[in-house]
Amino acid sequence: MPDIRPFRPQALSMEGPIARWYARIRGTAVQLAAVRTQAAQLTAALPEGARILEVAPGPGYLAVELARLGFDVTGVDLSATFVRLATDAARRAGVDARFLHGDAAGLPLPDTSVDLVVCQAAFKNFGRPVAALDEMHRVLRPGGTAVIGDMNRDATAADIRREVDGMGLGLVNAAFTRVTLSGLRRRAYAADHFRAAAAASAFGSCEVGAEGLSLEVRLRRG
Repeated sequence: MPDIRPFRPQALSMEGPIARWYARIRGTAVQLAAVRTQAAQLTAALPEGARILEVAPGPGYLAVELARLGFDVTGVDLSATFVRLATDAARRAGVDARFLHGDAAGLPLPDTSVDLVVCQAAFKNFGRPVAALDEMHRVLRPGGTAVIGDMNRDATAADIRREVDGMGLGLVNAAFTRVTLSGLRRRAYAADHFRAAAAASAFGSCEVGAEGLSLEVRLRRG
């Protein structure tokens, strides 16, 4: 069985200027359009008014789009800067999404309180990945699903270049983003790492799809 954590064990959190830079580069028109599409896809099977938790929402762009669709949205992030940025983004958008400061391995939500958990581009940075999965399982209602999207450790340099080329960035930010993603890939999971982590968690198993730079993992609470 592969190592569950193929990277340094400490959690990573963005604060201050680097968090604000990340918010800017992820906020281009082309990326926000993709987020709107993603929000619609993630919620296509959810009932009206369903409760959604986004773990590590960063600047809050996906959470805002989920709230625009009429869902009850809460975000939990380790970064105090991101909590502020996401709260401001929700206020500007006129949506009622709540953002809390907290750790993925100790979510400040009650048991069986949400219908969907979403975690995008953050799981590789969690210091206690199995504990984070256990917490997602705990807060999900029976029949609920967790959807984790993150980098694919098996992605190539060409995959990274294609991803960055589609982000709508200027030359300097594009170059810096390529370097950053290349470094983060060393912390990322391959599909088998996710399967091992899921097997060690309360979920017991998962479904994993890989395409280029991205992995999507689905875990269901029975």
